[in-house]
Amino acid sequence: MLGMHIPRLAVPAVLLLISITTLAQEKRATPPTAKDLVGVWIGFDQDELTFTRLELHNDSTGYCARVHPADTILHHYGVELYRVNRWNIEGWNLTFDLAPISSNAEPVYLKGQAGGIATLRLEISGVKTRWKLDILLDPESRIEISNKETKQAIDAIQK
Repeated sequence: MLGMHIPRLAVPAVLLLISITTLAQEKRATPPTAKDLVGVWIGFDQDELTFTRLELHNDSTGYCARVHPADTILHHYGVELYRVNRWNIEGWNLTFDLAPISSNAEPVYLKGQAGGIATLRLEISGVKTRWKLDILLDPESRIEISNKETKQAIDAIQK
């Protein structure tokens, strides 16, 4: 060890790095509870060809409705409506038991994860036909408020 010289700031820097790493490991995000997820969630599939509205009720039931945007040729198929017989969250993972209500709704499964910033990252898939799409849903209120505020800002500047 003779001749080895450690700069005076190296030891405090290493100790600071160890402290930050320890704090980061202890501070883990807490998964949402079922109560946190109750409400209306909206958004589009990954291909942006289907809009989804997911209503989650306090009693672990709800509704799911899907429709193609009015500016697509697929819109004439109408709204696909599902009853959520049961939904559940375990940790970050979500599962849904959906039953088709409308005649154009095929059997599907829906599952996914609650995101850390008020989003649901879900996967929907046909039970018989095996198609699969990712869906990103946000709380309806989050989008409505942001849309209203930005619209008002633009309207104010145009006056």
